[in-house]
Amino acid sequence: MEAYIYDAVRTVRGKGNNKGALLGITPTELVKQTMVHLKDKHNIDTTLVEDIILGCVTQVMDQAANIAEDLTTKRAGDLLKAALISPSQSDYAGQEFERAFIHYIKALNYTMMALANPAKKVDHLESARVEARKVDILLSDIAYQKGTYQDAKDDEGKLFSQLMKIFGVLAGQVIDKDKLIYREDAYVRYMNGLIYEINGELDSARIAYQKAAELYEQGYAEQYSLGQGIVQQAWFDTIRMMKQDGGYEDEWPDLAKQKLSNASQTKLDSSAKAHIVIIGHTGWVPPRGELNMHLTLDTNTRELVIQPILTGTPEEQDAQLVWFHLMYADRGLLQSVINFQLRGVIGALEGMASKSFRLGPLWGLAEQIGLPDALAMGGARVTVPYYKLEPKTFGMTQVMVDGKPHGEMVQAESLANLAFQGQLLNADKDLQAALGRTMTKNLFCGQMDDDLAKLACKSVAALSSQADTRAWLTLPHTIHLKRLSVEPGTHQITLQTPSANGGTYHEVTQSLEVDEGDIKIFREHIIPTQNTAMMQQPASTLTVWLTKR
Repeated sequence: MEAYIYDAVRTVRGKGNNKGALLGITPTELVKQTMVHLKDKHNIDTTLVEDIILGCVTQVMDQAANIAEDLTTKRAGDLLKAALISPSQSDYAGQEFERAFIHYIKALNYTMMALANPAKKVDHLESARVEARKVDILLSDIAYQKGTYQDAKDDEGKLFSQLMKIFGVLAGQVIDKDKLIYREDAYVRYMNGLIYEINGELDSARIAYQKAAELYEQGYAEQYSLGQGIVQQAWFDTIRMMKQDGGYEDEWPDLAKQKLSNASQTKLDSSAKAHIVIIGHTGWVPPRGELNMHLTLDTNTRELVIQPILTGTPEEQDAQLVWFHLMYADRGLLQSVINFQLRGVIGALEGMASKSFRLGPLWGLAEQIGLPDALAMGGARVTVPYYKLEPKTFGMTQVMVDGKPHGEMVQAESLANLAFQGQLLNADKDLQAALGRTMTKNLFCGQMDDDLAKLACKSVAALSSQADTRAWLTLPHTIHLKRLSVEPGTHQITLQTPSANGGTYHEVTQSLEVDEGDIKIFREHIIPTQNTAMMQQPASTLTVWLTKR
């Protein structure tokens, strides 16, 4: 076999730290530069190129994908439709926590397959381990970019940050967005620890459990309203691994006294021979809705003004109004003074239910491009996504083992809060993109000479306005966890989840046989037994059934 090298070009190099010259350059951008250089160097007609083979030395994350194919097959038309018509025309990238949970779901499924099929246990556990390593890299990258919880606490203590918060309150900022950032994922780290423990990698398990415990303790549990039960559990498993793996005889007793209750310390001394890990995926993550707004141009004050258009049920309208007020409305002392100066008392009051953008020195440019004409004849419709965070319809799951109560499961993750806070954090970007799409379409309509054609164009533009409400709807609302130390044998595990309004939300019993040294996983998706809570049926599920028929 012979290989021919016609030419070779490599990317530039930089140090792999937060001060490296290539910190802001993505792998895709580096490849783009290389491909452009090759084209220019040899004067290649790219229309004659059918395929590209590209190799990456470090094959992780983006580099492990077919970057060359992605660059050559991405159609400009799709990007244009996403930018000007609707963001739903582009591929759905998902939020960062959704990308992390892809690896979590795969790792958990592989682990369940390994426990169910001893003949392929080694292969399945290795696949689970690969997914755990992948999400390790992803979460470490997120933490590197966003900063740790400790970094956030250190920043809070600085004088400049404190002054900025004061100015933010005066300007009407009611949400501290620094506290909404998805910096890491404590629960996914904890589950990695479980996977490593099942694989017999006790030190890796200890590291993952300890990372989870520190994250929960430093701010993760507080940020997503998880309670202290999962903090105790993560520290318990950390110390248990230290004791079991050995080499920490001088450390784990003191750590146990610092982090664990007396009851948990007593459990460390027990000689349990088998473990059952119960994972409850409860409910469904809430869907995103579409908030409609009316955009007008006030030529007297030279302002762009948006006001909410409330639609749907009374509850949905209330949620839309709350979202608009929290994220967009003119609030605060400074904004109220400006509105009073421009429009008097009525203007100051109206500002609480509207958002204005003063064009100021940009007014001349606005007239030049025809913005007043574009927004004449009734203004324009603007759409952005929003979340209506539903109250929980379920209580804490009770665990019974062989008919005896074993306490409540602990709340380990709230994907509903993850989704909600992520949307809050991206609200400003959503509005900017929506305004850009709306004004671009209406500027095009404004260039038409015929009033009837202009009106028809604006009507089409309004009807085609669409917010990106896509989300991973089959994720659970909340994840609960319970670890049991049991004797080898067959055990009846019963989960009882009450409804928040009384009655039974969900109940299930399963028989599990565990041998000495086993770690068995009991996974259950806890959904309403009766119509005691809202059921969300993903549209994709219906589509599959229709296709099969």
